[in-house]
Order: sequence, then C-alpha cells, then structure tokens
Amino acid sequence: MKRLASAVTVLLLCAAASGCLTVADDDGPILSIELFWDARPETDSFVAGTCNSADVERMEWKLILHREGEPDEVVAERDEECHNAIDVLEPERGDYTLEVTGRTEDGGALWNVECTGLTVLRFDVAYECDIEAP
Repeated sequence: MKRLASAVTVLLLCAAASGCLTVADDDGPILSIELFWDARPETDSFVAGTCNSADVERMEWKLILHREGEPDEVVAERDEECHNAIDVLEPERGDYTLEVTGRTEDGGALWNVECTGLTVLRFDVAYECDIEAP
C-alpha cells in the first residue's frame, strides 16, 4: 500500500510540474521555424540578425507541403509585419519547404530564401532558416 501511495504521489507531482512527458495524443505536432535575417546585406558574408537589426519591415512567406506522387500544396501563406519565427500548429506529417521574402520600409525585396528539408513526423520539431540578401 505504501508503494501505491508513493507511485500516486509521484504521478500527481509530475502532472503538476511542467515538462513532464505524457503519452496523451490530443494535439498534433508544432513546426517551429526560427528566422535569422541577414543583418549586413551589403556584404558577402552572412551575419545572423533579427527583423530590427536587419531593418526588415514586412515579410511574405509560403509553407509548401510535398507529397510523393501528388502536386505540391501551399498549406499556409502570409504577407505581414516581419517576425523572427513562424510556428505552425498541427501540420500534416510530411516534408515542407518555406519560401520567405523580406521587404524594406520602401517595399523593396532585399531578402529571399527557400528553406528546404523541413520534416514533420509525430512530435514537435524546430528548424533554423537563414534568410540571406542576394
């Protein structure tokens, strides 16, 4: 009986604490993509920066799902204020490409990239995407 009480106590503490592993499959995975903008577009070397340090005002992006034997599908796209990350909640399992274009205050497209090899399986995944100026 003492063992059962200890096991129940451990389970309750685990449930109350953050970071415990559960086997519940209520929610799908999260695809997190950190965006690193070229903070020195006038040079040949890439310097990872943020929207602010790179002076990126707006961004356009498309997330494309690739399925074998089927045409590619754009599953999300936006034209919005610049962000340093994109989180996609409950994406379908598969391989993705992220196309990103960054724009200056006057609307000029200065940053552009395709980040490939973004694979979503069952669990949350995170990727980095370096967005270079051409």
